[in-house]
Amino acid sequence: MAETGPYDGRGAASPQWWPSRYGPDDTAGSANELTPERTLRALTIPRTGEVVQLAQPLSPEAPFYQGRVFEQRILAHKTLQPIAPEGSAVTTFEEIVTLGFQVGTHLDCLGHVGIAGRHYNGTHFSEFFSPKALTRFGPSELPAWVVRGVLLDIAGLLGAETLSRGFVITPEHLDAACEAQDVTVSDGDALVLNTGWGLHWGDPETFNDGQPGIGWEAAHWISERRVSVVGADNWGLEAVPFEDPERQFVGHQHLLAETGTFIVENLRTQELVERGVATFLWMMSPLNVAGSSGSPVAPIAVI
Repeated sequence: MAETGPYDGRGAASPQWWPSRYGPDDTAGSANELTPERTLRALTIPRTGEVVQLAQPLSPEAPFYQGRVFEQRILAHKTLQPIAPEGSAVTTFEEIVTLGFQVGTHLDCLGHVGIAGRHYNGTHFSEFFSPKALTRFGPSELPAWVVRGVLLDIAGLLGAETLSRGFVITPEHLDAACEAQDVTVSDGDALVLNTGWGLHWGDPETFNDGQPGIGWEAAHWISERRVSVVGADNWGLEAVPFEDPERQFVGHQHLLAETGTFIVENLRTQELVERGVATFLWMMSPLNVAGSSGSPVAPIAVI
């Protein structure tokens, strides 16, 4: 019988880390924390009705890694040759977009990251992979998020505009930010971390060259609070260079594969920081696309 226990970051050498805390047949992960009662409570948060856009602008100049793609072509043929040259003389533009769903502000779904080929609830990739679409864990299976959002300003806590490349956020930082901002992180929340790294969005070379982010222990702090999603203003949530070079993206493995905690990357946090906002109404809907490893999203905060 295989040894069972928490995932220890050693890949296939780890104890068996499944089944999920939500049950051995669960495919929804932390989306189970999205309840009507929590939505109703979140709807009482806004006071001014102002809406803050939390997605970064997406263009071919945006920072993303080689192999990932964003390309757009505008179709002008129905303007150059109008649909109805007589009468209304209607003309139109359309577009064709080639977009990798791990580009820009996006949601990591549970099929994105695994541990030695096993994904959420120990599901082996052979059980849900096909070349055209994943047969499980896609964004079309997910609900929309309408929950309380909590912003923890880790950069501000440390008196910095932006944390340095490779800076590791610890549970102590998260606890101190909660105390300084007089907030708690609770079941179902959308937790947002400000590292200041998003200020480099217009400089892809700097933005892509590492990042500040959470460490191994902070990933567990987050999952223990049973948030419905966690995000940050960087491209990969975790500190890079990695806390331990032998344990790359173990935070993703713990959150996505072991605990089913969804991740949003490349958030825009600066406006909330400048306004001093700690809690808000978070609204986010994944694209209703079947079989993808993630989804472009444009979350908003209503304050």
